[in-house]
Amino acid sequence: MGLYTGSPGLIVVLAALCAQAAAATISRAEVGEKNGKYTVSFEAVVDADSRKVRRLMTDYAHLDRLSKTIIESRILKTENNKQRIALVARACVLFFCKTLKKVEDVETLKNGDNVTVAIPQLSDFHYALEQWQILAERNRTRIKYQAELQPSFYIPPLIGPWLVKSKIHDELETTTTILENLANHDPGFL
Repeated sequence: MGLYTGSPGLIVVLAALCAQAAAATISRAEVGEKNGKYTVSFEAVVDADSRKVRRLMTDYAHLDRLSKTIIESRILKTENNKQRIALVARACVLFFCKTLKKVEDVETLKNGDNVTVAIPQLSDFHYALEQWQILAERNRTRIKYQAELQPSFYIPPLIGPWLVKSKIHDELETTTTILENLANHDPGFL
């Protein structure tokens, strides 16, 4: 889910984990960078039932349905409340395109939050820790995301945070629309 953006690689991972529709609202998107480590957080509200949104966002074998940047998502193993998933994503910023790999362990906590930790040896990240909250708000869903990410690829420090925030916002709009449409209009999903 992953996961996550001033560089196209980080954007790809975040897009994999986040949909677009007229009613979806992005209430907050923040990106910080210090010494090549990024902090990312956002909040979005989707006009769809939280149970459907949660099922879509935790369907790790089909995350490619939620974003055009995700090329592949698959479950490598499942044990107890943990799953190891593999993501391959491709994104372009201006003329630069990057294909990213991320293998992560996803754990669902007792409160329903999902926490992911990247496996550095199998990923294009030295470090990635992400936490997702999917919260019911009447007939809508609030999605909260926080992450600490250290990509193993170069992101220009002067424009990186600005590009990451811009791309995250664009990807969030697109992904939230897709998520909302699938949750509300896909008869195969019901």
